[in-house]
Amino acid sequence: MPTERMILHSTSFIDKCVELGFVSVEDSEKLRCSVRDEGYLVEQDALQKGLLTPIDLEIVQSLLRPLEVVPGYEIIDFVGRGGMGVVYRARQLDLERIVALKTVLVSNVDDSNTAARFQQEAKALARLQHPNIVQALNFGKHEGRYYFAMEFIPGPSCEQLVASGSGLPGKQVWQIVRQVASGLMHASRQGLIHRDIKPANLILMPAPEGAIETAVSPGIVKITDFGLAMFTDHAQQDNRLTTADKIIGSPAFMSPEQFSGGTLDFRADMYSLGATAWNLLFGEVPFRGSSIGALYKQKQNPDEMVRNLSTTLPDSQWRLLMGLLSPDRDRRPPSYEMLIDAIDQLDMCDTISDTASDTSMFPAVSIASGFPAISEEPTVEQPVATGEKAVASHERTIELPEAVEFVENSGVGHLEASQTIVNSHETKHDISDHDGQAEVSAQSAAGLSRGRGAAWKRWAVGLGAVAAVLICGLVMEWLRRPVRGPRTLKRVIANEPLYDGRTLAGWGTDGSMIGAWNTVEAPDSSEAIACTTNRGALTRRLPEADYFRVSLFVWVQDGGGVVDIDFANDFTQAAATRGTLRMDDGEMILGTKFSDFDDVSEFSRVTLPANFSQRYHVVYLERQKEDWFVFLEQELVGTIPISKLPGGDAIRVVVHGSRGLDDLAGNPEEDNAPRVFFSDFQLSELAEAEQAG
Repeated sequence: MPTERMILHSTSFIDKCVELGFVSVEDSEKLRCSVRDEGYLVEQDALQKGLLTPIDLEIVQSLLRPLEVVPGYEIIDFVGRGGMGVVYRARQLDLERIVALKTVLVSNVDDSNTAARFQQEAKALARLQHPNIVQALNFGKHEGRYYFAMEFIPGPSCEQLVASGSGLPGKQVWQIVRQVASGLMHASRQGLIHRDIKPANLILMPAPEGAIETAVSPGIVKITDFGLAMFTDHAQQDNRLTTADKIIGSPAFMSPEQFSGGTLDFRADMYSLGATAWNLLFGEVPFRGSSIGALYKQKQNPDEMVRNLSTTLPDSQWRLLMGLLSPDRDRRPPSYEMLIDAIDQLDMCDTISDTASDTSMFPAVSIASGFPAISEEPTVEQPVATGEKAVASHERTIELPEAVEFVENSGVGHLEASQTIVNSHETKHDISDHDGQAEVSAQSAAGLSRGRGAAWKRWAVGLGAVAAVLICGLVMEWLRRPVRGPRTLKRVIANEPLYDGRTLAGWGTDGSMIGAWNTVEAPDSSEAIACTTNRGALTRRLPEADYFRVSLFVWVQDGGGVVDIDFANDFTQAAATRGTLRMDDGEMILGTKFSDFDDVSEFSRVTLPANFSQRYHVVYLERQKEDWFVFLEQELVGTIPISKLPGGDAIRVVVHGSRGLDDLAGNPEEDNAPRVFFSDFQLSELAEAEQAG
């Protein structure tokens, strides 16, 4: 029988898991049922059942032994986690003050890159002394694990301020932006680029006692999380800690140049500050692409965001905002001094209610209206209709507010406005051949001989015969292709996540799992599902729905081998037909197969985009009324008639491995580090669009 001490430990562990929200009350009762069993280990049971990740386990254990994690500090509460560390609210015992204590995850202790980044964050904060930047207090290493203590800010983050989806008053937003710009100016002068400016990393604390109170004062803004900070002086940064195949930053807020992994300067932070300002003003992130590729495309044309806005801004605010969000960094402010000066000159009329007379108006459509959880649904290229489409008379050129162009003149910065004009329906018909205008005079036409006319007739008859043969061939080929039913179901009426981002809860519960699977850290520091053996298969049953769209993110790195996403089958039945989307050797094949590692009977085939292995890509599987539609990003890969597949209620991911089983048998020490990552699984129930009126 277990001792009372062991039972007390197990009970405290389960209670803490429930308190933190790591385990539901229902699941906690399942853990409690075995507490009094001989040899029972609650931590191991929670991991094996997929209720906790190793990181969750570390956090709970740290909170249960608050004085043992870092000497001289007592852990009080869990604050948050990141890709390489955990932040706690703690008490520094000798000085009896509350601090934020950040520790490297135990799983990353032996990772030299993580250790270097952690030290770099501490070094970056140590050289910064500014009221708008959180202050570093201490740094050290205990039992092989780094930690550092920082100033603890009790206030809410800017992300929490707009969590309800409504924006803040314009005056308050620009005061926040000005303070952040001031802090970033100081960091820039110390040779630092933050690279992860976003509302979640900006914390507000009350104004100090005795400060002048104003109705719009946000208090003091503190910039936190310098974990991705980069030294611009290469001599100060021995390890730049960025590889060519990684995207560093938060995609929704980071600058377009960060996507390419190219050279960065302080203007990357300016762009992120502009995206943050947009979020605070309108309560929504400016870019909502469902994949990295879609986000990058949106960022190249920020003016498109304007068309869905239901609110207004004074022209001066709009010009500055769009200047910060320019995809061309040379059009952003050339210095923080100029940015702060531009903020001080803004027309601070509030949005909507007391808009100035010169405020530019936008279409009265809410940003959030019509947006499903997947914000950018895939599209299907429609056949080109015959005849010209007339341009409606009421559709006219849309003139957008001017974006600020920042120009420096003789060392003194000044602002120039550059007009941005978008023609929504500009058409031009130019009928000519490629070699120039062909002129045929009436005189030459009249001079054609009767014999030459006969030759032309014979040539025309022969050409017609050839054309008839070609047309017949095309018709026969068309008849052989499967007929694609209409894709009429596009309206999302319900969403349900299929992956909680932390555990394998709901996965592989039918006993059909092959290989070993777990949640791991992907190359972009996100949590993902991966096979930790060379080949394997894992199933997720879908919630009941007649018509739906399953979306998932997949990252197949070089050496990941063949990867399948199977659908429309009961995977407990051996040798049953299933649909499959296969990624193999630069191609994507849509077809059917009978088992996990079987060959695919091809329905369609497309070439994978260049640099496919360097990031996540989103895949959509749609069950429409007559066909399965499959998309990569926004491009249609192909369709499979529903009649060709059984009505299975699960999806299955299959990793074939970079080498065959024979190779592995001869090399038992094969590197099994995951090279294929799956994330962000979601099911969206679909219905037909509601009729207007």
